[in-house]
Amino acid sequence: MAVIEVNGARLYYEAFGQDQAGRAPVVLIHGSTSTGRSNWSLAAPLLARRYRVIVPDCRGHGQSENPNHSYSFKEMAADTAALVRRLGYERAHIIGHSNGGNVALVALLEHPDVVQSAVLQAANAYVSPDLVEKEPAVFDPQRIRRDDPGWMNEMILLHGATHGPEYWSELLRLTLEETITQPNYTPQELAAVQRPALVVQGEEDRVNAPAGHARFIAHHIPHAELWIPAGVGHNVHDERLFQWVERVEDFLERRGDPANDQLYRLKRERGADDRVSLFSLHLSQGEGGALLAGQVLRPEDREAALERLRPLVGEVDDQVQVLLDAQAPWALVRRSVNDLRREPTIHAACDSQALIGEAVRILQRRGDWAMVQLLDTGYLGWLQAAALHECSEDEARAYQAACCCQVAVDLAAAYASPRACDAGGIHETVAGRLPFGARLVLEDERPPLSRLRLPDGRFWWVESSQLAPLQPWRAEEAAERILAALDILRSFVGVPYLWGGRTPFGFDCSGFAQAFWGFLGVRIPRDADQQFLAGRVVEGTPQPGDLLFFGDPRPPIPGVSLKDHGGRRITHVGVSLGGSEVLHSNAAAWGVSYNSLDPASPIYSASLRERLAGVRRYG
Repeated sequence: MAVIEVNGARLYYEAFGQDQAGRAPVVLIHGSTSTGRSNWSLAAPLLARRYRVIVPDCRGHGQSENPNHSYSFKEMAADTAALVRRLGYERAHIIGHSNGGNVALVALLEHPDVVQSAVLQAANAYVSPDLVEKEPAVFDPQRIRRDDPGWMNEMILLHGATHGPEYWSELLRLTLEETITQPNYTPQELAAVQRPALVVQGEEDRVNAPAGHARFIAHHIPHAELWIPAGVGHNVHDERLFQWVERVEDFLERRGDPANDQLYRLKRERGADDRVSLFSLHLSQGEGGALLAGQVLRPEDREAALERLRPLVGEVDDQVQVLLDAQAPWALVRRSVNDLRREPTIHAACDSQALIGEAVRILQRRGDWAMVQLLDTGYLGWLQAAALHECSEDEARAYQAACCCQVAVDLAAAYASPRACDAGGIHETVAGRLPFGARLVLEDERPPLSRLRLPDGRFWWVESSQLAPLQPWRAEEAAERILAALDILRSFVGVPYLWGGRTPFGFDCSGFAQAFWGFLGVRIPRDADQQFLAGRVVEGTPQPGDLLFFGDPRPPIPGVSLKDHGGRRITHVGVSLGGSEVLHSNAAAWGVSYNSLDPASPIYSASLRERLAGVRRYG
């Protein structure tokens, strides 16, 4: 506990933990009508395990003086900057909550020279109309004296000893005047920020969530990170204490010094989408010099990192593992359907699937699992190694070039010999099932069966009627082929919804759309947001085969066009049947089903109509 004079006022502060070599301290800024201790008593000691933590009472709060009887975000930000310098630090990590988040934001813009990074929790960059409407009642002293004496007594307890028992009423008036007029930063001003920023807001924060303040800030500050935990209100650091500390420490570890922040920015440039890229690097600096360790997907990613770091730290001990180089083995998928998992265990989430005949690069192995990249979509994940037939690049490309047919039913039964079927019908045990859209090599036909060569050299026999030839996309045939493919898709109604699913064993929404267009000979990306960006914009009435995309129900970010893919996150996709009807795999029906965007239809979905974000066409 100590007192220090800054900018003509004596400020009280508490300090926790020890200074750590190479680590800037953390300064915690409390919210309105609170104090450093009342706001941060739980979080500060936890952060102090790894950082020196400074917790001041802002000017006019708790034991800090207020000689000018003022309340200003800019004044308190200037106090924070002066405090950091008076304590002998060049920079600090500024973490603020609520109005303290506004103070941290002002410090970030007005005093960037003392800010190493900023965590902006429940902050707002501009005064939205709802704040002007709501806040006067919240900070009304007469209402509080009458209806909320507990809050009044708390403010007297926190501030009365230094400022007098009636000061709480003045503090409320000063706070309200600032809150409904400041801050007022434009998107252009936010875009000029160069320091790392983490923006935090509870999903159910009744003060900041309705106007989308956190998303506005995070969208306009370059490389800002956004965390909106579900089921949490205004005080994230209290409601989810340990999760909050873990998230903040992770942010500071990854971006708490200039070199590692540059690695983060490089990741955003080269590998922001973890579904199709891998860029996980960290620089450690000690007496022995700088050591760069971690994994990247490509050799050029490593070279870019070293080039970015040399001006900051000089020569680097390079311990980076490159996963996809010339030596990475090739393989073909030999099983019909294979889950692509986030981790090498059957208990990990399944993000997508690999179908028989698809080509992969093997990036690393762990026990019975192989981390792979699917060549068609670039997707990364873990497959069971037994599902792969390792081969040369030439063999893989030759097999795929020889594929001339595809499965044209939901699941084609396959047999080990042509004896499976004769005039009396099928009478042999099924050897396997091939999913809709699987591409295969046709070796021979013995009606009513066709002989298929599998990637590992085995042969299966299927009914010829269940196969269709692979055909290149031709615009002049598009309408007829789309209608024929839609007829097949209609037969999938009732197929269960399966996260990561790409086949009639179970589809997710984008897997369903991808399977449809893949059957037509047009390869589109794997996930809905990727598909949204890859298609041609359709204005007017959707035609059969167009994809309809839907966003989350949150309002768009102010000033951001939905076409920029920033206003609303794409969360769902369906296949248009023409006009207002859509066929899609969805969690609401937990399977493939029909819906309509026409309110007069018996299958109308108000949710889909409200969330429609755009229509795209391919081919």
